[in-house]
Amino acid sequence: MLIALTTERDYAASRQMLVRVAWLLYERRLTELQGGNMSLRAGNAAVLTPTKASENNGWRLSPEETLVQDLSGRVLLGDPARVSRETALHLRLYREFPDVGSVFHLHLPEARGAVAAGRWAPGVATASPDEFGAALVVLESGLSAQTEPHDARVVELLAQVSRADGAISISPGHGVFSVARDVPSNVRAADVFRQRTEYERLRGRLRSDRNWGRS
Repeated sequence: MLIALTTERDYAASRQMLVRVAWLLYERRLTELQGGNMSLRAGNAAVLTPTKASENNGWRLSPEETLVQDLSGRVLLGDPARVSRETALHLRLYREFPDVGSVFHLHLPEARGAVAAGRWAPGVATASPDEFGAALVVLESGLSAQTEPHDARVVELLAQVSRADGAISISPGHGVFSVARDVPSNVRAADVFRQRTEYERLRGRLRSDRNWGRS
């Protein structure tokens, strides 16, 4: 009987990819130094950024600092003391949706600002990525992050939209959770979403400026 052993070599490429992606997302202004988490599926496990990767490391991570956990949460590689509070939702999304291969928790000012301005009502804003580069769902403002009601609502809403090419769940006051079939699709979806929401904001400001002073 063969016993499969978890070695660092098994996950080396995935850990290296996650380190590069975390820095890319920060460089692309898709997250900030106040928080966020990224992960990718690696077979029957997930590779995740550690807690306080932004505050302590400024998103400059080494592969050895990432964590590898099976989908039940057991730490296979990495420091168990650095498991993020967001990990439970990342792993839940992988368990619930076999078509999801990457999960990002990002702090996108454009998304928070649009929700605060009433751009989208809670629920499914758009079920496909055509308009904003990603399918879009919005949680109710009363749901506290990192709680069962919050996480269950994220799953419930994402189940109603197309996810493979990118889907974004906005948690007012907390940030967004972006999912897609793989890392490149997730990066693209988050990037296009940020650009299009920023374009909408600027377009609205320009219209307001043009109308300023008119009777």
